[in-house]
Amino acid sequence: MTAPQDRPLRIAVLVKQVPAYGDVTELDGRGRLVRSGRPAELNAWCRRAVARAVELARASGGMVTAITMGPPPAVDVLREALACGADEALQLCDAQLAGADCLVTARALAAGLRTLPPLDLVVAGHSSTDGATGAVAPMVAALMGLPFAGPALTLRRQGAGRRLHCTLQRDDGNHETEVRLPAVISVAERSGAVARAERATWPGTERIRRVPLSRLAGASPASGSPTRVLDVTEPAARRRPILVTDDLADAGRIMELVRRRLDAGPAQDEPPVAMRWAPADPDGGTATGDGAWILAVCAEPDGPAARALLGAAADVAAGVGGHVVAAGPGGDLRRLSAWGADTYVGLDGLAPRPAADALAAWAQRRGVPAAVVGGATAWDRELLARLGVLLDGGLLSDLTEIRHDTVTGRLIGTKPAGAALALVASSARTQLATVRTGCLPLRPPRAPGRLPVRALSVAPDPAVTTLRRMPRGDADALDRAPVVLGIGAGVPQECHHELKPLQAVLGAELAGTRKVTDSGALPHERQLGITGRAVAPRLYLAIGVSGSWDHLVGVQRADTVFAVNCDPAAEIFTHCDFGLIADWRTAVRALTREAERATPSPAST
Repeated sequence: MTAPQDRPLRIAVLVKQVPAYGDVTELDGRGRLVRSGRPAELNAWCRRAVARAVELARASGGMVTAITMGPPPAVDVLREALACGADEALQLCDAQLAGADCLVTARALAAGLRTLPPLDLVVAGHSSTDGATGAVAPMVAALMGLPFAGPALTLRRQGAGRRLHCTLQRDDGNHETEVRLPAVISVAERSGAVARAERATWPGTERIRRVPLSRLAGASPASGSPTRVLDVTEPAARRRPILVTDDLADAGRIMELVRRRLDAGPAQDEPPVAMRWAPADPDGGTATGDGAWILAVCAEPDGPAARALLGAAADVAAGVGGHVVAAGPGGDLRRLSAWGADTYVGLDGLAPRPAADALAAWAQRRGVPAAVVGGATAWDRELLARLGVLLDGGLLSDLTEIRHDTVTGRLIGTKPAGAALALVASSARTQLATVRTGCLPLRPPRAPGRLPVRALSVAPDPAVTTLRRMPRGDADALDRAPVVLGIGAGVPQECHHELKPLQAVLGAELAGTRKVTDSGALPHERQLGITGRAVAPRLYLAIGVSGSWDHLVGVQRADTVFAVNCDPAAEIFTHCDFGLIADWRTAVRALTREAERATPSPAST
């Protein structure tokens, strides 16, 4: 791929057909999600990718090729992309690709892209409504030897040059970044207008070329997928709701019940992992001669995310009789050892592409790990996606639970799949997973030991330059908050100020559903759920939240969930501890009065 400085941009956009929301609930006899005969649509993130690709191409006098991998009916997403401004389309269609995981999908897409004339840019949606892997685009970048950046809120070509200016959405705020073309970019869900066309305007298939697996050099059939879906189920209710009506006296009753729950103290975390202390030579096996090891990469090794991740890694290590190697920039070594690390690899740089290259090369010299785990931030996702390619292990992504199966030896996890939950597993030699650390328990620390340390040099990525960071000073406030007040679409944006007295008396941090943050009422960093954060407060007070599983994923570990909604059939009342069926404004005023009378307040318990 080349990008001459003065010619129009040639862009490819990756699109995906997904089932209508809430429809992914069955597997066929081969363990594949049943999609045929069900309503389907263009993935929401892909709509934004198409819109951004067409905008960039038109501004430069260039052209857009839409590409998808899927069965014959998936041609519809290409027809809609053409109706929205794409110039041509490519469909990778072969029965042998059915059921492919993210690695096999990325290989097929990379092979398809290589059949096109030289490209300047590949654009993809950051995620998908049916799987939320966030891994395919960085895997395509790794397979094609290209830089990656995402998720991007804005994209702008720098003059007629070979660089793209992006505003990237990060967990701690936004980053202004410059990327040298050719490159792969993923776009964020709030990146601008979506591409959408009425079916009556879709063209025929004359501009769509269909390519079978036999013509995709370097691609492989789905049977070679290192990860697979074992089961799909509806989310089970884990709480026993106590619901009361809109009688104002009930506000006092329910606050008393909440206060008793809070006074009882936080829910107990899971017991410590029964695991030996296994100090290891960073370039070899453990002192006891056991070479099995788990690599846990931590972008912020001193935070609660690292503690949760290392506890999960210690669990997996106990299952394989091995030890944990933590990798990251700096960090308190005694704290890391108490959380589960047996060895530490210090990285002097965090650029994902060179970091993945350095870690993969070191791991292969040392003897590849049994597993690699990371968080679910943008940095973790790109790093582990690239490692999944380099170590040929694929990726289990965005898990809310993770464990090692002692019978099969496989890494098994649970993740959201639309409105359902998918049980997924890896059978690769090196099994890789990104985990929503806010959904994991915090293990009690063990007595710390002296960590063997190795330094690993990570060069900057010359193709990706961060020009300016725009951090939010309270980026980790939700992670530390004992009380979180969640705002749903049931509270109009112009009325959010009416929640401030209750927020103040509870000492709560504000959060919101996807609809609330999409409206701009709260920043993306305050979004809870599958496309946001996961937190574990003592009390989660949901006001006007309907209760979709996409949102509830973010509050699974809350000790107590208290919901207020005027709709008695709202799903939130199935997944809360206490529910008040009432008008939100009436309830908030009553709860504020009761909280002001409470001594001590929930935030101080």
